[in-house]
Amino acid sequence: MKYPHLPFSLVLLTVCIPFLLAFRPPSLPALKLERTEKGSSPGTLKVVVLEGAPYNRGLIHGRTLKKEIAEVHQLWQADIEKNYQMKAEDFTARFLRMTDFKPAIQRWAPELLEEIKGIADGSGVDFDTVLMMQLGDEQWAQGAEVSAQHCTSLGIDRQGRTPSLVAQNMDIEPFYQGYQTLLHIKDSQTQIESFVLTTPGLIGLNGMNNRGIAITCNSLLQLEPSRNGLPVAFLVREVLRQPTFEAAVGLVTEVPHASGQNYLIGGPRHVVSIECSARQTRPFLPFPGAKMTYHTNHPLANDNFNPKYLAQLKKLNRTVEQGAYYCFRFESLEKRLRQSTQAVGIEVIKATLRSQDSTTSPISNPSTFGSSIMVLSDPPVLHLAPGQPHLTEYRTFTFTARK
Repeated sequence: MKYPHLPFSLVLLTVCIPFLLAFRPPSLPALKLERTEKGSSPGTLKVVVLEGAPYNRGLIHGRTLKKEIAEVHQLWQADIEKNYQMKAEDFTARFLRMTDFKPAIQRWAPELLEEIKGIADGSGVDFDTVLMMQLGDEQWAQGAEVSAQHCTSLGIDRQGRTPSLVAQNMDIEPFYQGYQTLLHIKDSQTQIESFVLTTPGLIGLNGMNNRGIAITCNSLLQLEPSRNGLPVAFLVREVLRQPTFEAAVGLVTEVPHASGQNYLIGGPRHVVSIECSARQTRPFLPFPGAKMTYHTNHPLANDNFNPKYLAQLKKLNRTVEQGAYYCFRFESLEKRLRQSTQAVGIEVIKATLRSQDSTTSPISNPSTFGSSIMVLSDPPVLHLAPGQPHLTEYRTFTFTARK
């Protein structure tokens, strides 16, 4: 996307803190998010090891976290029923009827359907409901555009002996607080292991593998979605099955995408941001020659806009160049990373992810479910704060060195 008549720095800063857009398919009421405080005390983290065939991994997940899945399911049901004014099972049936994600999942990530069957059988929650619980981004994209203030990601290329770094504050609905879960997934056939941040019953939010591949994702609800693309959670997990950076990037650029999303992919030497929509994938670089990238929740490279977003801009008498948001989180990232007097390493990243530069929209905020810093060394190391990082300490997880 080019903005010839605006200064580049101004363009970058004209796009966050959203107004509410009524993005909805026919007959689905608009979504209104409201905070719900539930779960365990701050800093709680459950670590679950998943091994064996895909179905067995799901079965372990479902059985081990059966109590937590039941609690999350209840909170999720209440949230659906409050926001959509219909029973959760009716919403699920209608949503799955109006969309067709299974063929893409079967083509690109068939193992994960088996894993979801295992989660359903292990937890006692029916398959369609467990499947629906994987589709948070797709629910936002196909239901109603709500608040696009979700997630802050950054990545730094390898610099000399300093490994590549990928980091994210994962922001999701506050009712998930207290259910922070880390999956340690072991694939005996490929010898690939992954650390995956998630909630009970969900296959994954973000993560890294022992080959030095990491992925984060940021919703870009202004971009065109698809009702038959590959949903976000499935792409995240499939990227973590890739043995190389090139394979991971290739996958992201090849698959059909179900919702507008920026994927930040890290490898042992490089990191990239790729903005994806139903009909377009575009890399984003914050400035020429940058050895880093960062992103929040507004498209800066991809111009495959949702027609409903364009219609909303027209009603507001705004152009695409003007945008609809001012992003305090993006401004904070820009200032802290580009103006740092230190090399951008773990301590600078921690300070950035903990920051409270804006009282309106700080990087660490009540929706921050977990803060991940993925060091793509050999072996890779995960620093994870389960909750808001300015209130929660980081814990360290390391893969066993490969022989």
